[in-house]
Amino acid sequence: MTTREGLVVRRSIRNAFILLAGALVLTAPLLAQLQVGDNLNLRLNGTLSAGYNGDYGNQTSSDHSLGLGGSGTASGYYYSPNFLSFTATPFFNQARDNSSYRSISDASGVDAQTALFSGSPFPGSISYSKSYNSEGNYAVPGLANYTTHGNSDTFGLSWAERVRGRPSLSVSFQRSGGENSIYGTGLNADSTAHSFNVNSSYNWAGFGLGAFYYKGASNSQFPEVLAGTQQITATNATDHGYGFTASHKLPWNGSVFCNFSNSSVNTSYLGESENYSVDNFNAAASFQPTQKLHASLSMNYSSNLSGSIFETVLASGGVVSQSTQSPPSHADDFAASAGYVPLPNMLVQGEVERRTQDYFGIEYGSNAYSGTGSYWRKIFGGSFSTTMLVADITIDGSPQNSLGFTVNTNFNRRFGAWTANGNFNYSQNAETLLVTYTTSQYGYGGGVRRRWGKVSWSLSAQANRSGLTGFTGTSNQSTSASSGLSYGRWANVGASYSQSSGNGILTGTGVVTVPVPSPVLPASSVILFGGHSYSVSIGSSPLRRLTIAAAYAKSDSNTGVGSTGSTNTTSVFNTLVQYQFRKMYVTGGFSQLTQGFSASGTVPQTISSFYIGVSRWFNFF
Repeated sequence: MTTREGLVVRRSIRNAFILLAGALVLTAPLLAQLQVGDNLNLRLNGTLSAGYNGDYGNQTSSDHSLGLGGSGTASGYYYSPNFLSFTATPFFNQARDNSSYRSISDASGVDAQTALFSGSPFPGSISYSKSYNSEGNYAVPGLANYTTHGNSDTFGLSWAERVRGRPSLSVSFQRSGGENSIYGTGLNADSTAHSFNVNSSYNWAGFGLGAFYYKGASNSQFPEVLAGTQQITATNATDHGYGFTASHKLPWNGSVFCNFSNSSVNTSYLGESENYSVDNFNAAASFQPTQKLHASLSMNYSSNLSGSIFETVLASGGVVSQSTQSPPSHADDFAASAGYVPLPNMLVQGEVERRTQDYFGIEYGSNAYSGTGSYWRKIFGGSFSTTMLVADITIDGSPQNSLGFTVNTNFNRRFGAWTANGNFNYSQNAETLLVTYTTSQYGYGGGVRRRWGKVSWSLSAQANRSGLTGFTGTSNQSTSASSGLSYGRWANVGASYSQSSGNGILTGTGVVTVPVPSPVLPASSVILFGGHSYSVSIGSSPLRRLTIAAAYAKSDSNTGVGSTGSTNTTSVFNTLVQYQFRKMYVTGGFSQLTQGFSASGTVPQTISSFYIGVSRWFNFF
């Protein structure tokens, strides 16, 4: 949709909203008593607002106007809620400083859902949503989000058949699309996607049977500003698949389950096309001959190991280039485990696992022997739990073995008016998807809370670090802390800080961390990131119906691929004053966003908006 078409549609929504609002206000006393036949039950409520607003910035012209806004909810049913029910929620000119739609610029749109025949064996539903000029996020892991704005829409349709004694069937279709711009870049992104799904299940002669089919496609274009360039990346992908499942009960309170699935993917990136297919087969059996003893067997097979890894990247929103493709590969995994409960608060378990993999034309294999112990109980007046795992791992063709170790511990307790909690986790040489790689990580954190009458204080912190063992440049780490102090309704103060760094992949919604090691994912596909962010907020209700609030958040980061990079910054400041009188609210607010990316080649963009006006809630009928 072009900008001109978007303006025409917005004006049409605005005019319709004004006419509807005026009619409802004038006829409200009558509508409350309106009879809509014997079969139609209708409820309508909402909020109408009017006031003076303005916005200005260093890259936009100043705009000031008197405006009308609001939101409403129309819901009801025809004949019976189980026959046809519906809900529609339109909103118009909903800005960050006077509504819950949290948009720096005014947002308009509608959300609607309809349920059909929900009380019958053939239920269905239809959903639709559309928004204009709404706010979105552009993320860097562990940091405050950057801000986007644009248009989006979704449409969904579903139907099911659930007749007793016959196979069930469910069908669904969903389509979504959108376009947005990242403040401070002048660059646009757009995407479309659709999917079709069919599922069926049936119980026959003690077997639980199931089958599924899906087909989908997606297209997206987004700027690589976080990679240090203004290049627009275009990706296209289509995928389809099918599968079957079966399960049955076994002696000794046991059960067996197996699953087969096939998925095929076609992708296009930078003018190069890729396609691959993956067959997966999984089977597992479990037994519990006594209340304290249980055992299980499992096997997994993949006909295309590299394809399975690429599917992980695509599911995260990333792209796959031709250089990442490898010769045909496969993987299989066999495991047997047994567990015993010697005490009511203790579990011990042993496992043997054999894994073989073939990728890049080389055969790999590993054996793992592990033991796990879990213990939990009330101790020192608190609650304590811990899990420890020790594993001995051998690699085929290697004379050396590696010792893996994992521990997770949690503790919480009250000390009079204090409440404290802590956690710690550590792992060394833990197995990864590929048998030739292991990973290590640790994390720790905790928090305290204290109350003195009307005064309440809290503090929490967390730190995590992970990386592939023996490989530099693969680590990810994050640290965060937050604190809050309140005194009844008089004051609520909060502050937070976060810091992170690591590597991931670039997507249309920002950076996503994906634990796929090289050489499966080449260094050219990995983006490095690092930065910190902090925020402070304060709120007060000195009078019963008076609310005063202010918040400030700032984030700075450095991102890039290879020798190219970008220095990024964003800050948001919001204030709000609101007073309620009966069903009417008097609201005033101010918002300011400053955001910039050095790779865009432009100065950071600043946009400010303010609003003062009144709104009233109506329950029409």
